[in-house]
Amino acid sequence: MADRDQVTGLGRLLGAVATQHHEETGGDGDRWAEWYADRLVGKIDSFVGFDPTVEQIVGWLRRADEKYRAEEPETRWPFFYAELILDSMALEPWPPGPSVGGSPPDQ
Repeated sequence: MADRDQVTGLGRLLGAVATQHHEETGGDGDRWAEWYADRLVGKIDSFVGFDPTVEQIVGWLRRADEKYRAEEPETRWPFFYAELILDSMALEPWPPGPSVGGSPPDQ
């Protein structure tokens, strides 16, 4: 289970990016995950423990969105996404250690 402070911090970051997205685009667009990921690169590393690529962040966001829509939890989405992302890092840490292969987890 993800650390509460980390979930809160990442959730706040996601919320801030969401505000920016809505101000700049009106919240529209099929490529929202790419838009978010472009803004999260270089900011999310302190939460996940490494500097992920845009593609990795897009995968995390799309999986979190799919799960959020399926479960319809009471938790506000930024914090739900944050917990899901951080929990997935605990299960499948990336990047791999020196003795592990070199491809990222399935997206």
